[in-house]
Parts: sequence; structure tokens; C-alpha cells
Amino acid sequence: MPLPKNRNNRSQSIVKQLAALVDELETATPPDRVNIRNSLREALAAEVARLELAVSRLDPTLRPSSIFDPSAPETTGRVVALTTIAQPRHPLTKLRPFYGAGVYALYYKGSFDAYSGLANTEQPIYVGKADPKSAEAKNAVEQGTSLFDRLNEHRKSIEKATSTLRAEDFSCRFLIVQTGYQRAAEQYLINFFKPIWNSEMRICFGIGKHGDSSKTRANKRSPWDTLHPGRRWADSLVDDQKSESQIRSEITEHLSRLPPHRTLESILADFLDDLGQIAQGSFTTATDDEMPVEDESALEADQDRPRLSP
Repeated sequence: MPLPKNRNNRSQSIVKQLAALVDELETATPPDRVNIRNSLREALAAEVARLELAVSRLDPTLRPSSIFDPSAPETTGRVVALTTIAQPRHPLTKLRPFYGAGVYALYYKGSFDAYSGLANTEQPIYVGKADPKSAEAKNAVEQGTSLFDRLNEHRKSIEKATSTLRAEDFSCRFLIVQTGYQRAAEQYLINFFKPIWNSEMRICFGIGKHGDSSKTRANKRSPWDTLHPGRRWADSLVDDQKSESQIRSEITEHLSRLPPHRTLESILADFLDDLGQIAQGSFTTATDDEMPVEDESALEADQDRPRLSP
């Protein structure tokens, strides 16, 4: 809306005065003393900031509080993670060796009672990553068989836990990704699913351990090895980090507090909700005051406008 004529004339007069003052400053001789020059510079900078704020107030167009950046590592991690979940499941015991590095998720469908809450669901019991053999790898062959090797290590550990687990009860999803993206995807999957075998949950961690050296034989047995005995090097350890009853109690509490995803549809719904948290769509004025993007007065005027009869 244009300013009234008298206010418009006043504004133009102020601008002319400012221009004249700037012209005078440009021709003025700076003070000789450094401290006086610095004080003058600081005072002028403060006034410039006030002028910039005044200029901003003249701009009525709203500014978004954030801009979605598809190239951000967090965004890439989300995309890679969701793409991983979109892959088919494969029986863990039937994988042939293949090239590639990336991310994966393990699923359980057996009858071990502590896992009854997540068995036969879309909730992974563990997620992880496999880094390429070379950080410079440009394709799957150059990455080596890292992803297969990692999954095969898990299969071997599970097969040793004969008193509690069967490897045939495990399946996996995996995705071979370009070098450098596996870490962000793994972190997103862990934060999204919070699987009980991942060390970040501090519940039943330890499946990824490769054994303790002779210098660390005094280490305590991991919760995974306490709940699933069978690995010889772990059975030789004397003490547990946690008792079996404590591990079971923590699993029950975790699954009660964070119910497992039972369908892919529920995963997609939560994923979309999570994406909605990235940029809330809020807007501000040029002076950082929050402002709704909808003009309520315009909406009300539109609703009150008479409609033509059909």
C-alpha cells in the first residue's frame, strides 16, 4: 500500500538528509588519533546497523525460517536409509559372496522368548554399516566384499549361539551405496529404529565384537554373549557386564516404551513425520518476528464474499 502523500514527502526528506550527511562524511578529514578514529568507526557502524534494520522493516515479504538442502549429509542419510528399508529381505544363511559396501538391517522371526515383541515384524533387531576396503573406491568391485563379509560375520556369531538362536530365523535387508554415504545412513537407521542389539541403546550389545586379545582377557562378557552363549572367546570370560535378568528386563522395557514397527506402512508414516520436522514451514518478518504465512483476514474476506448461484 502506498504511503499517504504527506508521509511520503517526509520519508523522502529524511533520505535526502541522510544522503547529505553521507556526502559530508566522505569529504571530512579523519581524526589523527587512532582511538578517536576507532570510536568514530564504531559509532558509525552502530548507526549503519540501525539503518539496515529500518530498511528491512520496509520489506513486507515473509522469509522462511529454513531452506531444505537436499545435498546435506543428514538428508542423504535419510534417503539412503529409506531406500535400504525398501529392499527385499534375504535369508541370512543363503547369501552368496558379492561386491559392495553399504548399510544393512537384521530381522528376527524365531521363538526366543525375549524377542517375542519384535519377532515377525518390520523392526530390525540390529542395523549396521560396512565400509569399503578403500576410501577411494569408486565402484562396488573396488569396495571389495565388505558388506557380504560383515553379514557373514553376524551369521557365524549367531550360528555359535546354538542354545538360544537359529541362523535360519534371521533375514536381512541391505543396500550397496556410493563410498562415503554409509555412515550417515547407519546413524539415521539407528536413531529411527533404536534396535536392541545396537550398542547405542546400551541393552543387548556385543554381536559385532570379534574377540578379546590376550591383553584384555579381564574384560567382562558383553550382554549379547551373556544372553546368547556360544562364542568360545566370550565363554572364557569370567564376569558379565549385566546379568541375564537385567538384560531381559531392559529389552521388555525398551520394546514397551518404543513399540516395534509392524508394517512398512507404519515405517513410511513415521519417516514422513520425521521429514516434516526438518523444516516446519515457519516464516518471519524481516526483523525476525514470527508470522503465519496464511493471511487470516484475507481468508475471512474470501469466505464472506458472496457467491454466484450456479
